[in-house]
Amino acid sequence: MTIPQTLFDLSGVSARIHHLPGRPPFILDADMATIYGSSTKAINQAVKRNPDRFPKDFCFSLTEGEISDLRSQNVTTNMSRALASGFTHAGSIALSGVLKTEVAARMSVIIHRAFAAMEAKALSDTRFMVQKLRSETLVKKPIYGRIMEGARNGWTFEQVWRSTSYTKYQLETAVREMVAMGMLSAPLAGMQTDLFAHA
Repeated sequence: MTIPQTLFDLSGVSARIHHLPGRPPFILDADMATIYGSSTKAINQAVKRNPDRFPKDFCFSLTEGEISDLRSQNVTTNMSRALASGFTHAGSIALSGVLKTEVAARMSVIIHRAFAAMEAKALSDTRFMVQKLRSETLVKKPIYGRIMEGARNGWTFEQVWRSTSYTKYQLETAVREMVAMGMLSAPLAGMQTDLFAHA
């Protein structure tokens, strides 16, 4: 089988990583066959012969509804089959080890890089959104900003309280909220530990 040249580069593989609600990112078995220079039948037979290497978080069968969703997304892979399988990042790499061909060995590196780049971007986007939400929260709740300033300066709870017009209860509540949201890694020094016993 001749492999299209586009599948030898990162963008070609990345375009074949799909996303569905409740599923990890995956590549369809038909696309795996094309990328690895094999056939869909051979790919699925390899999985059946090696069930221990392909747990459900490595390879899974798509439902009719999921296949319909992919069709609605104009997925170009042949979706005429009633059943299809998806290979996650780990499953894609495991498959290359089972096939043991030169093409599979070479393409597994590109597949890994495609998944890794996608995961890195998702992590970066998440961090950006969290930082944005935290910044917006600090602006909307001045008490958070005051506590954050005190935490940066190494102040105790008592020192922060004396530097503001807030009551101790207001500060305690705000610190509890900030710890719960991950804005603070720990309560301020000098706080009663039982305040966080059931947080």
